[in-house]
Amino acid sequence: MKTMDFSSITFTVLLCLLQMSSNYAGTEGQFKKLGSHRQGRGVTVIGKFSNPSVFYAHFVKASKPLWMKSALQSVNHPGLTEWTDEFLRKKYGDLTVEVELSKKEEEPKRLRSVSLKEFLNVYNTDDVYMVQAINGTAKIKDLILVPQCLHCGGFQRSITEGVLWLGSGETKSVLHYDSPDNLLCLMDGHKDIILIDKTFRDSVEADGFVSSGGYSLVDVDEVDFKRFPRLQDIEFYHVKLLKGDCIFIPRRWYHQVNSGGKRHMAINIWFDHLHWFDSSNCSTNQDYYKPLEPISKFGFASPNELFRSTLLDQLDTNQLFTKHYFVSTLEGSTEERRAQFFDAIDKYKDSVLSWSEVYGFNIDKAILNFPDIFKLPGNPVEVNAEENILYDPITSTLNFIAETGDDNIIEPIIVDGDVMADDSGRAYQPLPDDPMFDSSTTQNDDTPVNMVQKSDGGEINEKIPKSSSGLNDNENQGKQRLKPKTEL
Repeated sequence: MKTMDFSSITFTVLLCLLQMSSNYAGTEGQFKKLGSHRQGRGVTVIGKFSNPSVFYAHFVKASKPLWMKSALQSVNHPGLTEWTDEFLRKKYGDLTVEVELSKKEEEPKRLRSVSLKEFLNVYNTDDVYMVQAINGTAKIKDLILVPQCLHCGGFQRSITEGVLWLGSGETKSVLHYDSPDNLLCLMDGHKDIILIDKTFRDSVEADGFVSSGGYSLVDVDEVDFKRFPRLQDIEFYHVKLLKGDCIFIPRRWYHQVNSGGKRHMAINIWFDHLHWFDSSNCSTNQDYYKPLEPISKFGFASPNELFRSTLLDQLDTNQLFTKHYFVSTLEGSTEERRAQFFDAIDKYKDSVLSWSEVYGFNIDKAILNFPDIFKLPGNPVEVNAEENILYDPITSTLNFIAETGDDNIIEPIIVDGDVMADDSGRAYQPLPDDPMFDSSTTQNDDTPVNMVQKSDGGEINEKIPKSSSGLNDNENQGKQRLKPKTEL
């Protein structure tokens, strides 16, 4: 029997461990803060709130972040000077708020409900951070002041919630993403924000990612590249938000926020992603410094609007939304149920959906009657399509719809030499806002200056290039409902 050489085995094991350790010990950024291992990229910077059409075309639709420096100062936001602790204590002191019991965010969170005045008494000394949701029933909803970039185009109908963030010293979030689009404005303190494009999803979520919660388990203070190797090659964006700044964070972009200062306060507005910009309700007067509007002017949208956005994510918005395309493309439920749903939202019964129809139906009624279409639990309602109208009496008469007032025969649309027809074989004349035929250009933004931050922290002046944006021309803003199509 051979004698085992334990000394050589021990040496081999130690050598392997040493080699493994050296592979990561020399890695730049190992056990350092997230994003510190490489120079971060800059994002587009402007010194104002963008106008709604440019904001939609170049940032929301394009899924690109936008840093609006000193935007709150430009509109004299009261949060910069008036929203002191004493103001909050006097006006909202008895309000029950949600407090996280750690300035470094933990998952699952440890929460406690206390009065706002109790929180204000201890937040400078205790390890606590206030994250208070603001919705339609909240006493503090008057703190939500909507900036000009969200005043029209459909944005004003898509705001679902706000959040008031208040703390002191250093607070840290986990690396995470949000499902809605996010506009974050800072009234006090500063925030260092790490952003990662959603296109890096496979790398971010490869290791230690909790899909059900949308967050990573990585320690943002000490990143272990041995456990999270694919984070090493990801491109990071870095923004240092100061008092008075706002930033647009596109939906599903990963981000991690480090807040600092003796006192830091921010409000963010969540709004569901728009697939169509309705320029018909936007003024042509591009007043960038228009005063903020209270949320009461617009109201909060139903939380279910998220499901409308998710539904549209399944469709190619460059396609004509014919019944055949719609039914064959959607994933939820059966083909028969998808056809019933289409009939319920096809307000004008022409077997083609316009944008106004897609955004005009009542999403709450739709989910109640067709939960299966949205992949939600519930009992689908089996009713006659003619009876299952999902439009409210008020919203069914949209302000841009009008009869042509004559009996002229509509000429059929010709595409590649063929007459477009619906499922019954009748010629189809689309609305001006049908996705495929939406005549669209970006509204001109000839005012200076859009500044793009370079990676070295400097700034360069750069105009946002004009490009096709999916917006309606002003000529098409007075939309008319065309006469029913005629038999061929």
